[in-house]
Amino acid sequence: MTVRPRLILVPALLSSLLLAGCGGAGIDVAQTSQASPQAMASASVQLEGCVINSAWSGAAGTAVHVRTADGRLVGTAFTNASGVFVATVPARTTVVLGTLAPSASDMVLNTGSSSVSLGGCLFADL
Repeated sequence: MTVRPRLILVPALLSSLLLAGCGGAGIDVAQTSQASPQAMASASVQLEGCVINSAWSGAAGTAVHVRTADGRLVGTAFTNASGVFVATVPARTTVVLGTLAPSASDMVLNTGSSSVSLGGCLFADL
């Protein structure tokens, strides 16, 4: 009996080509992203959010205080005419956002190393 090795090699070669074409077969297709040294060294990030009033509209001119988890004030931002604020906060830490003294309506966030827009609004204390 004669074995024909090329018949085995042809399907294997075709399989390799198909896998390579769709990103498989272990051909260096994994891509990693690494933050630049400048991004890693950033001590602060920006948070964009909003404050609404009892009528569910933007609360213009409202102070938004940023505190650390232990209650230390680290910044204050003010809302614009539409009730939107941008606050510079410490990176890679827990911060608490609120409009007056600490209360149940405060927002607690763990910051990373990138600026973000918040998906919810703070409620203006009356």
